[in-house]
Amino acid sequence: MTAPSNESPAPREAAPRSSDEAAVRYWGAIYAYIRQSGRRDEEARELTQGFIADVLLGRNLLGRLDEKRGQFRTLLLSAVRNYLADVYRFNHAARRHPGDGRVIRSDDLANDALPDRQNPAPESAFHRAWISMLIRDAADAMRAECVANGRDMQWDIFESRILRPMLEGAPPPSYESLMERWNLTALSQVSNTIVSMRRSFAAHLVQGVGATVDTSPAGARGELRELMSLLEGRIQ
Repeated sequence: MTAPSNESPAPREAAPRSSDEAAVRYWGAIYAYIRQSGRRDEEARELTQGFIADVLLGRNLLGRLDEKRGQFRTLLLSAVRNYLADVYRFNHAARRHPGDGRVIRSDDLANDALPDRQNPAPESAFHRAWISMLIRDAADAMRAECVANGRDMQWDIFESRILRPMLEGAPPPSYESLMERWNLTALSQVSNTIVSMRRSFAAHLVQGVGATVDTSPAGARGELRELMSLLEGRIQ
């Protein structure tokens, strides 16, 4: 899904700068990678919090967003990977030299278990969560725009017929039921609304991607295509 090439570039979204904004925006992708690497839920949550506090904010990784726009997704992924490696080395050094009478229990070693090889790699989980973040952001921006412009019907049709089935697996309502809900008289009114809203959603999605890539619309569309390819497993 891409925006038409003749559209004017939308204003760039501001990058998150506070700990709360960073946690909301990037939590899912960070947690997905850590959880899929073989950590239990509670440990993965603690490590996610630690990474956000110590690396994303503590090392001013967010401050590099402006200077590294074309690489922030891969920069973040690399930082999470390195963070887990540091945690692993630290924990194993502590186990070899417990000190202070620390007793090593067998359940401590459960965290070292390899992830299930039948499940996607941590990188795949990261990219999937990253795309989900972009879709959620685009949907929120589009909903706000529709509400502000009195386009409740258009949003309801798009959300009911496209978004909820895509994100939640909900059964899409029939065109006839949408016509009845909004007192429409022709199927074309529903289909034209969906086409128009798809284009608007694509533009919002490209705008969201543009928050972490270079300034050109082509760069944002290229990043989105790469993400989709990664998600489909075409790029290793």
